[in-house]
Parts: sequence; structure tokens; C-alpha cells
Amino acid sequence: MFVKIFKKKYTLQLFILAIVPIIFWSQAFINPPEVMTNKFDMPLYKVIYDFTKDYQLFSTIAAFAMVFLQGLLLNQLFTNNHLSQKNTFLPAFIYILLMSCSYKCMTLNSMLFSNFLIIFALYFFLKCHDKKEGIDEIYNSCTLLSIASLFFAPAIIFILWIWLGLIIYKLYKWRSWGMSILGIITPYVLLFIFYYLNGMSFQENILADTNKWLHFDFLFLDEPIQVVYIASLLFFAIPAIFTTLSSRSNRVIEYRKKSAVMFTLLIISLVPFFLSKTEYNMSFIFAITLSFFFSNFFLQYHNERKINTFFIIFILISIIKVFFPH
Repeated sequence: MFVKIFKKKYTLQLFILAIVPIIFWSQAFINPPEVMTNKFDMPLYKVIYDFTKDYQLFSTIAAFAMVFLQGLLLNQLFTNNHLSQKNTFLPAFIYILLMSCSYKCMTLNSMLFSNFLIIFALYFFLKCHDKKEGIDEIYNSCTLLSIASLFFAPAIIFILWIWLGLIIYKLYKWRSWGMSILGIITPYVLLFIFYYLNGMSFQENILADTNKWLHFDFLFLDEPIQVVYIASLLFFAIPAIFTTLSSRSNRVIEYRKKSAVMFTLLIISLVPFFLSKTEYNMSFIFAITLSFFFSNFFLQYHNERKINTFFIIFILISIIKVFFPH
């Protein structure tokens, strides 16, 4: 039933896309959670946090609007790059579900801003396939990733995704690689100059909490539903990835390269995921890539009855995690 709706019934898709997220966020609108902080927050997010920490309802509404907009942008991005069907909002729906997995995260947080910038970085980097060298697109992508890391520190790791993506696109010229490095360092150079002119310490503002970044604990295991939720993501992700990758041989070279870029992004996401695995919003790391792989899996699987069962289970687990966290 659900999969058929996201295959054919355009108007009903819009209705579901509008109503379901509001239901998920309903208790947050009634009783807004505190604005989130974590050990990976960087200066740009700290500025936002200082302005919004006392305005919890505003922060929840702003976060909801950002999640909804990100879902729509990602859906359009996949459609424009022939990674998804034109008549479906399933990638947007899945992204919004993944970003609505925790009541405590239904507010502003550094990873939410980081994801926004990663989506735009993905937009520019996917355009490299259509360019001879893609110098401007590479610079824009890396600059956006660098700014993302000034909200959420582990985002800097995605430079590895860019470099692997250059290999996938067969962009071996030194200008492409040099431009990626220039894009990464530009925001940090500008921030260094800003701190210097204002008599502030770059090291104290950027590197003050680095000693906490590699400190791990397993507090999230105290909540069984968190363990079940992560396990279910893994359970669905394995066949979803396999289904997408196994179908690549029947697709045009554009799809093969761009889907490989998405797979590389997923693999690199494992690093910031494990760094942030004690945070409530740790699954946000995978929301961009899993919305691609899950939507392909749900739309391509031939056994409609079985795939509808998978889809319903996925939604039910998400509902339980939000409304019955303990």
C-alpha cells in the first residue's frame, strides 16, 4: 500500500509528506525540548546556540522547517541527477523520518546545520560528472564541507569522500585536487583572520574541546529502543545497498558513477557516526545517503507485499522511538 502510493499517487504523497512529519513532531511543538549541544559543536553553531537557547519553541519550529526543506531539496537533487523517479517524494519522506527519530533532537543542533551544507556540497559535486574538470564545483563542494565543519567538527572528514569521488569521476589533474584543498582551508583562513583582528585566540575557539572528541562511552545502550532502532537501520541498509549496487550494471554510466559517489559518502559517514555514537542524533549522519538507498530499495523490490511489510515496520520503529523512548 505505502510503496504503491509513493510510486503513483502524487497528490496523496503530498498529503502524507505534510501530515506524517507534523504527527512525529507534535509533542515537540507542545513541549519543546532544550536546544541541543554536544562535544562536537563548533564556533558557528555556538553563536546560534547563544541566540536561541532561551527560545525553545522557536528553535523547534525552525528545526522542523529546516528538516522539511532539506527533505524536499534532497528529493529534487536525486530527481535532477536521475538517481530517483520523477514522480515520487519517497526520498524526502525517508529523510524526514530519519531526521525525526528522537524527541530530544527536535530542535536546533549542529548536525542539522551541517547536513544542510552537505546537501549543497553534494549538489555541486554531482555536477562534476557533467563537467570536463569541474574546478568551480569542486571548490564549492569543499568550501561548503569546510563551513559544515565549523558547525559540526566531524564534517571535515567528508573531504575523504571528495577525494574518492574525484577518483570515481577520473579527475586526476592536480588542479582538481589542489582546488579541493583550497576550498577546505579558505573558511578556516578567513576565521583565523577574524579572530586575529578581534584579538581572539584561534586555538582556544577551534581546538579547545579536541581532547573530548575521542572519548567514548556506551550510555546510549541504556535505552533499548535506541539499540533496536540502530539495528533496524542496519537490517534495512544491507539489502537496500545491495539492491542499488547490483542494479547498476543495467544503468547508464552517469547513474553508475553518481550512485558510486553516494556509496562512497555512506562509507565515509561511518567515521563521524562512530565518533558521535553516544549522541541522540547520531543517525542524522546517515540520513542523506540512506534516503537514497532506502527509496531505491522500496521502489525497486518486486515483492510488493514483503516490501510494504518492511516499510511499515520501519515506520512503526520510528514511531516507537519518538513516542515511547524508554
